Amino acid sequence: MNHLTEKDFLDIKYEVQEGRLTMSGMRFYLMGIFLYSGFTVGVSFAIANANTVGWDTLSKGWHVIYYIEAVLFALHFLILLLCWANNSFNQKILIFGVVLFTYKTALDPYTTMFMLTKDRGVYNLYAPFIFLIIMFGLVLHILVLTKWIRGLKEEDNSKKIRKSKARIWIPALFVLVTLTTVIVRNGLLGNLELISGLFIFTFIYIALLIGVCEFIIAAYCIFRFPSFSVNAPPEKKIQYVNKKKKRKKKKR
Repeated sequence: MNHLTEKDFLDIKYEVQEGRLTMSGMRFYLMGIFLYSGFTVGVSFAIANANTVGWDTLSKGWHVIYYIEAVLFALHFLILLLCWANNSFNQKILIFGVVLFTYKTALDPYTTMFMLTKDRGVYNLYAPFIFLIIMFGLVLHILVLTKWIRGLKEEDNSKKIRKSKARIWIPALFVLVTLTTVIVRNGLLGNLELISGLFIFTFIYIALLIGVCEFIIAAYCIFRFPSFSVNAPPEKKIQYVNKKKKRKKKKR
């Protein structure tokens, strides 16, 4: 994005200064995803400790995942607890947290899905399918982000971004249709609770990966351009003074 100038990010600047990405807006967003992520991981952890699955029967890899979750939850809580003053440092911490924890929140529900499939004894049937969804979502995320960045340089930025936001739901619908086809062909309709949960989590997963594209661009602008800071330095007004005219006036 080095070839882009500050003028190419006017729509993002509005969101940072007056829209959804103000400091209060980011704090509210972080609170929301903290609760949602806490619910999904909490359900996953409860299932992992149930008699059917059992914590001791889980592999070391799953133990590491839950330890990482605990560290990230603590970091998330500290950001919400400490970043209340409206200054540029807290603004950068908040936007960093928004990007990081959006990725985390997008993936957290799949820990619940994995534990549910373990509990039902169908983990080997669903796991490859879930990994495929995760990989497809990441590829879609990269494509949307690169397309959005390329579109910033074109004229009529606001219309371009609105059109891209409208079109990005087409791949999401394609994923859902593909999910339905694979589910029917593999005879997975017997577990309606798992299927409905997978559909809901996949929709939220794709929505968050699309939304984080804007957060990444906003983070880039906040770290690079001083005018995006909550305490932006005032523009210096330089007045030109003709010294020769001043001298002539003094002589008179």
